[in-house]
Amino acid sequence: MKQIDIIDSLPFAVMGHDKARRIFLFNKEAEKITGYKREEVLGRDCHEVFKGGFCGEKCAFRDGVIVPRFEIIHYPLEFVDKSGKKHMLDVRVKPIFDGQEELSGVIATFDDVEAEIEFEKGISKLEEFCGIVGKDEKMLRVYQQIKSVAKVSFPVLIYGESGTGKELIAEAIHKSSPRKDGPFVPVNCSAIPDTLIESELFGYEKGAFTGALKEKKGRFELAHGGTIFLDEIGDISPLMQVKLLRVVQTGMVERLGSTRPIRIDARIISATNKDLEKEMKEGRFRDDLFYRISVIPIRLPALRERKGDIPLLVNRFLEDMSNSFAIKVSSVSKNAMNALMQYRWPGNVRELQNVIQYAVVQAQAGGRRHIELPDFPEKILGYKTLTTIKYNDPPTRPSLDEINEALKRTGGNKVKAAKMLGISRATLYRWLQRKL
Repeated sequence: MKQIDIIDSLPFAVMGHDKARRIFLFNKEAEKITGYKREEVLGRDCHEVFKGGFCGEKCAFRDGVIVPRFEIIHYPLEFVDKSGKKHMLDVRVKPIFDGQEELSGVIATFDDVEAEIEFEKGISKLEEFCGIVGKDEKMLRVYQQIKSVAKVSFPVLIYGESGTGKELIAEAIHKSSPRKDGPFVPVNCSAIPDTLIESELFGYEKGAFTGALKEKKGRFELAHGGTIFLDEIGDISPLMQVKLLRVVQTGMVERLGSTRPIRIDARIISATNKDLEKEMKEGRFRDDLFYRISVIPIRLPALRERKGDIPLLVNRFLEDMSNSFAIKVSSVSKNAMNALMQYRWPGNVRELQNVIQYAVVQAQAGGRRHIELPDFPEKILGYKTLTTIKYNDPPTRPSLDEINEALKRTGGNKVKAAKMLGISRATLYRWLQRKL
């Protein structure tokens, strides 16, 4: 990879000039913020290009001024771009010294502060980002990370329990990146047997093994120009770790049955539900591969860590089912939602989705347009927690429909019906007497 490609992949603007103020470095983000193309500014005096001034009184190369030795200058700057639009920039200037310790130029990095502020204001009001549902503070931080890492092509490692939506995050990064028009190729490493994973990832030539009647491209080749997502990377064998390391290091793959390397350009995003640092210390995961794939780590919160998002997720699942299957169940009773809020969700968002799908089927069978407590599977109904959840607390009294449904499903057994409703038998009797 060329040096300019690396600099162009940075998520902030970079500009460099020599002691004559001639610009020799100007990356893509600098083009975006200033409105000037690289070819318009290279070799020119920065004071000439930026009429409104870029450094102003902070300039280390003002005519006739002796420049003192300095480390880094950090300052805000109101800057006018090529179109006349004003930007508030956060600027950092680092000196370049020659072999005689004389100042020979500077490297300046800068960000558009107002753009970042507007993004943060907007994201704080979101309930959904790139198809990902959630407005918990932990998820808002993830959204900000997605925006930042999408600008660069460095490897990303997503940590999260099963069912937290790691593939959704990977796809959001891809769709927010300059590679969005390229392919997004997901690979579930834990679902492919060791005997097949090499041919799946790297492809094979005709005749490479029995049954290889024609050549086949591997997943890395298919991801050329886009992103490859290696889900559950912690499950690959030590031998495959070695082969994968070579691909990450060189950007080259070799198909089975061939010695001809093929150059690929694919961003690598990996994910795991394991503690890879622990796996590495215990010798089950290579440290050199770990450091290569985890340049940018992102941690996804478990659903139990963002329970305030449960109502949003439930509504989304109901909307999706209504649109896809013409299902008429559109809401959840207060008691039913309270049960969802108390459960710990070891299977995270995926488990919640499955529970809602199950409950919708039960509600439809009962001829109802809303989900009630008895519609849930036993694991939800039987779950007890010692903590107090501040959602519809104390629990709302079950409706007559809920009580009747519980009695119907338990064959009239009031003890089982009370358990299903999450109340004592005495409470059930008392409520029945009031309703009859």
